[in-house]
Amino acid sequence: MNKSNRSFKALSVFLSVLILCSVIAPAASAAGVDGSLLPSGFRVTGESTYHVVGGVTERHFTINNQSNSNQINSYTLEVDLNDPDISIVAGYNDGDFDGWGRATVLDQAAAIEAKRGVHVIGGLNADFFNKETGAPIGLLVMDGIVGHDSSYEPFFGITKDGKAVIRPAYSSYDDIVEGVGGNAILVKDGKVVLDDTGYLAPRTAIGIKADGTLVFFAADGRMEPESCGMNNGQIAHTMLALGCVDALSLDGGGSATLIARREADNVLATRNKPCYGFDRPVSTSLMICSSAEPTGVFDHVAFSSDRYKCNPDSSVALSVRGVDEYGFSASLPGVGYLQVADKSYGYVVGSVFHANGKSGTVAVNYVLDGEVVGTTTIEIDQSHNDMFTEMLRKVLQAIMNIFQLFDFAIEKIKTTDGIPLI
Repeated sequence: MNKSNRSFKALSVFLSVLILCSVIAPAASAAGVDGSLLPSGFRVTGESTYHVVGGVTERHFTINNQSNSNQINSYTLEVDLNDPDISIVAGYNDGDFDGWGRATVLDQAAAIEAKRGVHVIGGLNADFFNKETGAPIGLLVMDGIVGHDSSYEPFFGITKDGKAVIRPAYSSYDDIVEGVGGNAILVKDGKVVLDDTGYLAPRTAIGIKADGTLVFFAADGRMEPESCGMNNGQIAHTMLALGCVDALSLDGGGSATLIARREADNVLATRNKPCYGFDRPVSTSLMICSSAEPTGVFDHVAFSSDRYKCNPDSSVALSVRGVDEYGFSASLPGVGYLQVADKSYGYVVGSVFHANGKSGTVAVNYVLDGEVVGTTTIEIDQSHNDMFTEMLRKVLQAIMNIFQLFDFAIEKIKTTDGIPLI
């Protein structure tokens, strides 16, 4: 390593220490994660849940080891395939088999909406790809048409009868109507089958629960100490902890991208943090689509805030928007108010919740005409960062990411068009 690279390494370490000093991981539990099945020595340190639409829920959770030295930020979309309005669609590039290429997951979502007349409400990058052409390495089936054979890879697919399956390499895909290839099977029949160590990196995976629920998963990495990434064994155990009986790893690294359109939002957004600061164009993707159309009839309120966590002596600003039964915007039929379910935790003035010194998790309701029409939760703990510390942490993290990217580019990245490919 030359002198310049040693300087970058030294600065990265220095900034990492500063960021770590501003982050104290809280102890928490996550309703969607079985902590006993997480990678050895890890536990959940925080969780936030967001409603998307119908049978789709978005969850962010953080895990860390006992010494708080290996934090990993993770993101999931859980999909109930029993919802008649929900479907899973494979995508790639511009959505047509007219020559291989690459596009970001968000751009692929736009292409699917235009060509299939559906609303994309979530998505995930999928298979590895040829860096020169953009062709996927493994299977690609779109709307029953096979665009690329499975090669030597296992794959995920939706069958003609609407069931989700994960199959090993060289399996038949005659009954698959939407399918993408993957890297390796992580979990099979409720048991971890890939338990090696490997290197830490951003990761993505697709999993299936015993009841058929799908789990789209992404973990941030290469941005220590904010998120260190996972190895294959860690992602396998995490998918098991999320309730998956079968799971398949997908393309990770700089390709890792999870998108979602939360209820009342008008646009899709990338919810994880791609490690190079931008969404990489990829070959294939998996999209969650809804056929439901807006009704304009108010059903409940959706909460939004820049954070749902605070110290016992701080506050959280909240806002609400009306939505219909499918999560599309709808006008509020009146003026309501926020109400703390347990006043021992704090009080509300206007649209701001003020904690009063007690730690725990408290529900905040929105009441309209005497009826609760929406609820959110706020986690109160001394170890949560105040706003100044959070701002400082973000600034330091951004600076460190720039140096990490530059250092990584010098040592390891080979590109075709300026885009990091590993």
